[in-house]
Amino acid sequence: MNGGMMKTSGFAIAAVAAALMSTSALAADLGGNCCADLEERIAELEATTVRKGNRKVSLQISGYVSHHVMWWDDGVRSDTYIGDGGNYGSRWRFRGEAKINAELSAGFLYEYTAFANSISSVNQGNGGDDLGQSGNGLGANSGTPGNLALRDSTVWLRHSRLGMVKIGHGSTTNDNLVLIDLANLGGSATPDVALYGGGMRMADAATVETYTAFTWSNMIAGHESWDNTRRNHVLYETPSLHGFTLQAAVAEDNYWDVALRYAGEFNGVRVAFGIGYQEDTEFNAPAGFVANQVTCTDFCSKKATDFKGSGSILHTATGLFVTAAFGQRDMDNAFAVGDNRDGSFWWVASGLARNFFGIGTTTIFGEYGNHSDMLTMVNAGVLSSDATTWGLGINQTIDAAAMDIFLTYKHFEGDFRTAAGITNVRDLDMVILGTRVNF
Repeated sequence: MNGGMMKTSGFAIAAVAAALMSTSALAADLGGNCCADLEERIAELEATTVRKGNRKVSLQISGYVSHHVMWWDDGVRSDTYIGDGGNYGSRWRFRGEAKINAELSAGFLYEYTAFANSISSVNQGNGGDDLGQSGNGLGANSGTPGNLALRDSTVWLRHSRLGMVKIGHGSTTNDNLVLIDLANLGGSATPDVALYGGGMRMADAATVETYTAFTWSNMIAGHESWDNTRRNHVLYETPSLHGFTLQAAVAEDNYWDVALRYAGEFNGVRVAFGIGYQEDTEFNAPAGFVANQVTCTDFCSKKATDFKGSGSILHTATGLFVTAAFGQRDMDNAFAVGDNRDGSFWWVASGLARNFFGIGTTTIFGEYGNHSDMLTMVNAGVLSSDATTWGLGINQTIDAAAMDIFLTYKHFEGDFRTAAGITNVRDLDMVILGTRVNF
């Protein structure tokens, strides 16, 4: 029995060996044609593929595309606009990194935004393709329709034990500091409430159809809309220590800021927060107006100091969350020497963030905020102002498509006081349907 098995195995081995020799010979015979076709295909792919300039620096391309439909009613008129921008302004970025040694790396970031008509800029007279709006008080990145806006152009060196140094045009330490969120609110809600319809004119409640000279972004500023904190700067960031990082930056036009951030998790509860302080003491006339800068006839003694921050708490088992933000601005010599003004805001959102349907996180929330005396810092004749904002919404993430879809309702109301008395403005209501696809 054993001898029979040995003979059978021998024949099998010989057959396999013969087949392998035959296959090898065939491959050798056809090798020239095979490799030539393969090399031709590789050359074709290389010619049609986006390539890096070298092999030392890794390159990642990412960003997202976003669009919205916004219905609004200001108590006088109502309409529906189709736009983009808002909290989700379509953008793309190029990020590179190279390893110098085991502890030291270098990298860069280029980021641009582009949109045809931001819903933060639309107003009663301009919506859709006829927007034509820019410079609405929301910072330099508001852009004009169809134009590109540079968000970031920085290079950095990072040491695992000594921290990171960054230089270029981009975010300083206080940028996005009030936007910390663990609940995936996404485009549906943010403390930067002016990103939703902030360009709309406020309608005077005492008249039939009269609009004031002010926009809602003037009234409810008190967050990222205070100023543009993307500047030419140098920034230092410490390594993370028990979840804490400390940042400090100096920037063009006599600007500096510091920030402390934290992220951690305890017993199924995630916590993240950040607080920061900034000073801006350069409010001269635009470049070219040398006379104003020398004689100090325009904004030369103006100084703004800000203290702001935000935090978010999420219970991972239930999905319950609370996210909040605050800000305080003091403006010295706002419109004349000795004319000191201040304003503040606070905002809170709470709700539930869970994967109910298996396709991604569903976030259901309510939000409320108050913005005090913001209008006094953009108009010398305004003595006080007060605005309240609240809203409800839902944001659905679709993980398989790297996509978010949201629906939100937002309500603005407020008044302001001048020497002539109190002006009550009509409420503004909005319903916004939006989406974002990441890449």
